[in-house]
Amino acid sequence: MAYFYDCEVFRAEDFCVTWGINEGDGLALPASCCSGDIYTLRTGAPPLMLRLSIDAIITMASDTGIVPDESVVTVHGTLRLMSVDGDLLAAMVLEAAEHLFLLPLSPMRPATGYALIGIDEEAAALRMSELVQGCFGPGTRITMGDGSLCPVEGLEIGMVVRTRDHGPQPLRWIGKVTTRAHGPFAPVTIPPGLLGNLGSLTLGPLQRIFLYQRNEERLGSRAEVLVQTQFLVDGVRVLQREGGFATHYSLAFDQHQIIYAEGIPVESLLVSRATVARLPDRLAQDLSTRFPHLNQRAHFAQDLSADLVTKGVRDTLLRQKEK
Repeated sequence: MAYFYDCEVFRAEDFCVTWGINEGDGLALPASCCSGDIYTLRTGAPPLMLRLSIDAIITMASDTGIVPDESVVTVHGTLRLMSVDGDLLAAMVLEAAEHLFLLPLSPMRPATGYALIGIDEEAAALRMSELVQGCFGPGTRITMGDGSLCPVEGLEIGMVVRTRDHGPQPLRWIGKVTTRAHGPFAPVTIPPGLLGNLGSLTLGPLQRIFLYQRNEERLGSRAEVLVQTQFLVDGVRVLQREGGFATHYSLAFDQHQIIYAEGIPVESLLVSRATVARLPDRLAQDLSTRFPHLNQRAHFAQDLSADLVTKGVRDTLLRQKEK
């Protein structure tokens, strides 16, 4: 079962040194970059779409126009830059099919000078779980085994949570990640009542919501489906918030579960070797200790791909839930 996220990248040659030791050169591998050099994104530089598969340890690229589908993406490191007016920017240097790209992790302005102030070459793999795999935003209430509601930040390991398929189950692991709320970091907010949720619901963009289809015009081949929250964003009712920082909590059980957040069914973290490979080292070590076999099976509900959730389908889903 693959998870995908589309993000914007820029060609390395469009992010050039306009002052410094490497003046006139485009972005190079971090080992060749020099602190203090000032980079500027060329005016009119077109962003390219990079589709990342984050369900496997290896990521793939597509839709760039110059990189074949299913090209392996290598992460060479992270750059820290500062604009002339003090705006901080973090960005990853990626390589696919012998082409270098810049993946900004916060908003970047064209025709603005950014001084390189830090280089981290230790990022040997794209830790997508650190970016987008967080599940629940602070304040989201989880249904407990006795039917009461508890804010996700108030949960503790060992507490009993209600699950859809296996009744009350003890919580085995809690992960917490805080990142800049931009692009794949930006949380999705669903207003109270829109999906039958009791209160405002904030989830990561790849967090999947469980839907049971009662009518005959089903999406996919099964009545039970899982849809990523990013596919429900319409800019009017369901919003994806950009700016500032976002904190997400991930919850894991002995088995992959469907639990209830603000009264609606959503999935827990799927514990697997791929999950651990994508987590920050601190969380990966903790998760590996608690789940030594790393072999949970995904829920049997069908995962809806982006091509199935068109604008019309999304509007229909939201209207059905509003009734």
